[in-house]
Amino acid sequence: MNIKQMKYVVAVADSGGFREAAKRLFVTQPSLSNGIKELEEELGVTLFVRTNKGATLTEEGIAFLEHAEKILTQLALMENRFQHHQKEERFSVSSQHYDFLGGIMAQVIREFEEQYKEFRLFETTTLKVIEDVKSYHSDIGILYLNSQNRSGIKRHLAATNLAYEVIGGFTTHVFIGKQHPLAQKKVLTLDQLADYPQVRFIQEGSEFNYFSEDLIAETGPQGVIQVSDRGTLMNILAGTTAYATGSGIITGFTKKEIRLIPLVGQEENQICILYQKNQQRNEVSDYFIKLLRKTINKED
Repeated sequence: MNIKQMKYVVAVADSGGFREAAKRLFVTQPSLSNGIKELEEELGVTLFVRTNKGATLTEEGIAFLEHAEKILTQLALMENRFQHHQKEERFSVSSQHYDFLGGIMAQVIREFEEQYKEFRLFETTTLKVIEDVKSYHSDIGILYLNSQNRSGIKRHLAATNLAYEVIGGFTTHVFIGKQHPLAQKKVLTLDQLADYPQVRFIQEGSEFNYFSEDLIAETGPQGVIQVSDRGTLMNILAGTTAYATGSGIITGFTKKEIRLIPLVGQEENQICILYQKNQQRNEVSDYFIKLLRKTINKED
């Protein structure tokens, strides 16, 4: 049994047939078929039921696939771990949804485009931010901490090899469309928001409140609208009476359609970066963090 054979099994299971799997792996169909047949003979089991319509896993095949996927996942993590230190050609950031990061990454690209071949800015769920940095898919993770989520996030990080560093703070702001009934208010309270629906980002691990990206947990009788990306959130705010919460730090085109109003009676939140404890930061990471710190703290 070898890694190539495991990849063959996964590809056939995902594709539902040998022909499509061979195309995906850039191998000939006979090579793929022979590789799996040799594996079946070695193990003494049948992994697939082959028909004219394709291939389906047997009971033994399902059990084998489960183990093979775990092994291949660990192999990918190991490759990311060591290739990351060998190649200085990619810079990757995973973050919760923040408008100001696009401009920061643009400055980084202009500064390092001759040294780096690939840049990645991935806006995603809180859990995925942590997992990306943990698995070396990203150099830096960005999320916020406050009294509502700090204990849970720190407890989750304790099970990893990750450390965090506070970059700066911000007060909670309400995001609403310019046509919203509350758009002319200079400050807002939770009571004033109670009659309007809240827009939230969908989160993995939603049963744990500390993974939430929303700065307030209260929702009124109008309920919640869940979205997965910042563009959809902004379009909903611009066209409805829904509201969202955020940092209040806006540097892009959002200013044209959205009003940002401070929410009174809220504590300060902290923007933090996540990184591997045993990873030495390079020049591009330091530059990115410097720009992030200036933006969050509104330095000149």
